[in-house]
Parts: sequence; C-alpha cells; structure tokens
Amino acid sequence: MEFRSSVQLIIYGILVFLGILSNLLVLVTILATTVEHHGLAPFDIILANFATVNLLICTFRNILLFISELGVKISLTLNWCRVFMFLWLWLKCVSVWVTFCLSCFHFLKIKQHLHLSTRMKEIFTVIKLLSAVWLVNFLYSIPAFIYTEKVSMNHTKKLMLVSTTDESFLTCSLKFPTRQDGLLFIAVSLILHEFLPIVLMICTNVSTVHYLNQHIREIADDHLHSVQVERTAVKMIMALVSLFVLCSGTHLLAVYYYNHNEGPATTLLLTLANYCASVFIGFSPLMLAAGHSRLRNKVCNVLHINISAG
Repeated sequence: MEFRSSVQLIIYGILVFLGILSNLLVLVTILATTVEHHGLAPFDIILANFATVNLLICTFRNILLFISELGVKISLTLNWCRVFMFLWLWLKCVSVWVTFCLSCFHFLKIKQHLHLSTRMKEIFTVIKLLSAVWLVNFLYSIPAFIYTEKVSMNHTKKLMLVSTTDESFLTCSLKFPTRQDGLLFIAVSLILHEFLPIVLMICTNVSTVHYLNQHIREIADDHLHSVQVERTAVKMIMALVSLFVLCSGTHLLAVYYYNHNEGPATTLLLTLANYCASVFIGFSPLMLAAGHSRLRNKVCNVLHINISAG
C-alpha cells in the first residue's frame, strides 16, 4: 500500500474528487461562455484542452488508484494493461505540454501587446499547436504499449515511469528488453516531460513579467484597467507554473530516487508525489479560471445556480 493510513487515503480521495469536480466545472463554464458569446477564444481552447486532459487522468488513473488502495483487487488482461499504460503516459505528457502552451500563449500576448494576429489566425494557430501536442505525445507513448506486461499481484516494479507507486499498478508493469533500455527511456522521458518543461516555463514567465513591466511603463496611466487585467492574468499563470514546478519537481525526485537508490525515503517521496499531482490536477483549472474575468464571472454564476437548485 502506498497510502499507509486511512487518513492519508481519505485525503487522497478528496483530492481526486475535487480534481473531477473542478475540471468538469471549468469545462461546463467554457461551454456556457462559448454558447453565450457564439465563439471560443484561443485561450479558452487551450484551457478546455487542459481541463479535458486532467479530467481524463482523474478518470483513467487516479480513480483506479484510489479504488485499488481501498483494497479492491483489480486485475487487467495483457491487452488492457497495454491500453492503460499507453493512456497514462500519453495523458501525462499531454498535460505537461498543454500547461506550457498556456504559459507560452500568455507570454506572446503580453509581448505583442495583445495583438498577436487576427482572432481567426490565433484560433487556427492554437488548434494546430494543440493537435501537434496530442499527436507527438501519442507517438512518443507507443513504447509504453509495446513494452507492457501483465504481472502477479505481489510483483514489485523494478523501474518507474508513469505511476508513482512502488508496486505494479492493476497488475500492469513496464518491461523493457534490458534494464539499460528501460533506464534510457525513463531518462529521456524525465528530461523531455519534467526537466525541460520546468526550465521553459520558468524562462517564459520571467520574460512575461519583464515585458509586462515594460508595457506598463510605456502606456503609463492611459490604460489602467487593461494593465490591471494583465497583471491579474500574469499572477495566475505564475501561480500555475509555480504549482507545476513543485509537482513536477517532486515527481522527478521520486522517480529518480526510486530507480537509482530505493532508500528509506522512497515511500515518503512517492506518496508526496501522488498528493502533489492530485493537487495540481484539482486546483490548477480553477486558478486559471480565476484569472480570466469572463470565466470567473461565469463560474460564480454556475455555482450560484447549483447552490440555488440545492
């Protein structure tokens, strides 16, 4: 068991539930806003992708992890193991790069003083970029489908990549031809989907703050409301990136420590990584919606309607 007490398991269950609820809320809000305004903004397209992939992670991994930790023995066939291992890696990688797309898109908007291009060109650019993110990571995740095996319930994983657990997950485990092949794939994965995005997001957000301050000095007090809106959005993006760096850094440390040391801190790091991942999935969509005035107002309206109905 990864969660050593009932209290830890309850907390994790609450985080999983919040992740499902918050991502559904953001998706419903975006849909309602789209219908109301008869169109979808480029940022909303990225945010919808972000909430969708997080919701899928909650559905196809976190719920199953919670159920298995309750003591329910779930055993998948080899084919289903391959499907789920592929899905877990694919969705995790997409989540990372969609997060970067949010940060990068806002940086470009600030740098170009909110005039990146025409609205339709922005939409087509965003759609092409997101399609590339889903496709490239789909291709990258194929080895997880090929090198997956079905193992016994008491099997212990020798390598970790997708699942922050020290046991096989739902009787599924990665098995590469050699340990060296496995470590190479894991090293590439950690660099491409953990370390590199952290560096890029930090650089992007530092640049965003720089250009925003420059923009504020140029327009002085002529567009005070616009500046305030931009500042709020930057704060939310920076908070999101900080949360991402914390969660990814914890996962990076946990995976590296497990694969190379397996010392006494293994259990603590793995449990912490699971908590951090669930916190990111649960709260990051709401953080972004809070920084988006139109979505923030719509979320408040949706919550008000739900409360009144209750």
